[in-house]
Amino acid sequence: MVGRARRLNEQRRVEQGLAEMVGLVRGVIADGKVSAEEAHRLSEWSRENPEVATRYPANLLSRRLERIFLDGRVDGRERKRLASLLTQLAENPSGFGGGYPLATDLPVTRPEPDVVFEGQTFVFGGEMAYGPLHACEREVLDRGGIAEQSVNRRTDYVVIGSLAAGDWAQTSFGGLVDQVVRYRTRGVPIAVVTERHWVDALT
Repeated sequence: MVGRARRLNEQRRVEQGLAEMVGLVRGVIADGKVSAEEAHRLSEWSRENPEVATRYPANLLSRRLERIFLDGRVDGRERKRLASLLTQLAENPSGFGGGYPLATDLPVTRPEPDVVFEGQTFVFGGEMAYGPLHACEREVLDRGGIAEQSVNRRTDYVVIGSLAAGDWAQTSFGGLVDQVVRYRTRGVPIAVVTERHWVDALT
């Protein structure tokens, strides 16, 4: 009974923290842009609230901010990308998508498999909330995996970005999904996973 009460209290704290984060995000993005000071404020909030920052979708924002401030500063290009991410989050506090198809609407492997990095080959499709493609590929390489640009017989995982475009079926992103389907019909066991599932595996 005590354990259940503790879990409920923890859940309430996390929910309150997420609501606070969404309020902060909406305040930052109200003018449609992000200043260096606002980016710093978000980064500080993330560090001060680790219990919330590890939960989806706060964990995607937290990791994006970590990467931005690796060099100790935030440039104009990074602020523009951050503004795009914050706009999505402000409009969709439970996640990302902006009314567009999310990864869960696409041919994701069910149940989602364990993600193993060592010796496995990854291909990323769509726009990643985590950060630019090179940042995602670096996470794979740092864990002993292989990152490639296109699907082939060596591909083990295709990671579908949370910020999928509305016209995904007519874009190169949609073409990538078609390739996966074709390889699957030939018996190549490529797993398609959501960005959220991939990010959880990083930790």
